[in-house]
Amino acid sequence: MQWPVRQEFERRAGRQQSWGVGLMAVAAALFLWLGYLLLIPFTVHHYQDEIECEAPVFYSSESTSYSEGAAGRCSAARDWPELLGVGVLAVPPAVVGAALFTGGSARRRASDHVFQILEMRDSEERARKKMTRPKN
Repeated sequence: MQWPVRQEFERRAGRQQSWGVGLMAVAAALFLWLGYLLLIPFTVHHYQDEIECEAPVFYSSESTSYSEGAAGRCSAARDWPELLGVGVLAVPPAVVGAALFTGGSARRRASDHVFQILEMRDSEERARKKMTRPKN
């Protein structure tokens, strides 16, 4: 009697967990992309020239700022607002994904607990009926 209900409940909880994992994977991909953009050196192609640029995080020059180095071309290629935008885009899927995964996990555990209690109750009722059954 309870088996189809439990299967449906488990299926919904599993789907909720899957959505959570998927959204956290999207967020992880965005954070990895942000890390790549911040930490890996790159080249800028301008007409016939190729300018080697340091990673924005590791650029260290006391006399010139990053935006003034290499005539501003390196700065234009990896602009801080763009990098910040990638980081901001990664936060909502991470939060929603974590919430969905946690909710699905809690739902599964609650389902297991409730159905275990129901099974114990049914077992106790069967044992009680067996003991009160008249002997022939």
